[in-house]
Amino acid sequence: MTDPAALTPPEAVRRFAVAVDQQYRLIGPMTGGETGATAVAAPDGRKQVLKWELDSENQIRRREGVILAERLRAEAGWPAPAQRVVDDDGCLFVVQEFMAGGEVTEFTHGFVDDLLALHERRLGLGRPGEPNRWADDLIEALVHGGNGYCLHEPLRTHDHRTRRIVEWIEEIGRSLRPTDLAGADIVHGDLHAGNLLQVGGRLAAVLDLDYTRLGDAAFDLTMLAVTSLGLAVERGVRSRLFEAGVHSLSEPRRSAYVGNLLLRCLDWPIRKGRTDEVEFWLTHADRLLTPR
Repeated sequence: MTDPAALTPPEAVRRFAVAVDQQYRLIGPMTGGETGATAVAAPDGRKQVLKWELDSENQIRRREGVILAERLRAEAGWPAPAQRVVDDDGCLFVVQEFMAGGEVTEFTHGFVDDLLALHERRLGLGRPGEPNRWADDLIEALVHGGNGYCLHEPLRTHDHRTRRIVEWIEEIGRSLRPTDLAGADIVHGDLHAGNLLQVGGRLAAVLDLDYTRLGDAAFDLTMLAVTSLGLAVERGVRSRLFEAGVHSLSEPRRSAYVGNLLLRCLDWPIRKGRTDEVEFWLTHADRLLTPR
């Protein structure tokens, strides 16, 4: 992906304000996340979130994502921010409603109840004729890697353990057919605690729907299960998540989704030099990739 940092926050806010012919004021970077987002004050004083994209391919995905995210919000009742896009000479801006809530530090049964209710409401919301590259893109990432994400080379060169894992993941990808992963749901694609907010221990908001797309929504359940390994959970919650998002899936879907997530969870921290994070995922890799 093109690094959004190629346009600094002050430059982005200034450029966005000119594009919409309104006074927007930079507040500062949003905390958390890997790709960055900037808080801005709208002309009426309301706090909003501004993001931008310079890569033309990613702009296509972001536009599609905004449409689908709005469908989640308006039709499925997801507590997601309203968004709009603004074009400005090769730069796509996405301005989002600011959502209130606190950091999610634990998955409780009540919180998981909220997440599973949301899951049910977005099943089958794809419409005929809408772009659906889910299976092809996921298989491509498993076999060759993605566009700036899910890279194979960092795993291949890090050490013998990560090399073995990426070779295993490539074998999984080569064994799959697109029909194995078919789906017409709306998929968040990055659904983990860091992209959720809570109030009083219950789900308050779902954030970062930047690359929401059509596909198999079970992928989001797999991500919730796998990423819960690094989070505090109420007794019985982790087994519940793994049953819904891993053990109940067909073998092609289970291996594809777990393989994709391990690739994500190892590639990025290897590139960033976060050794403890790499070692954490290596301790879980064999168990996750081996059928139950």
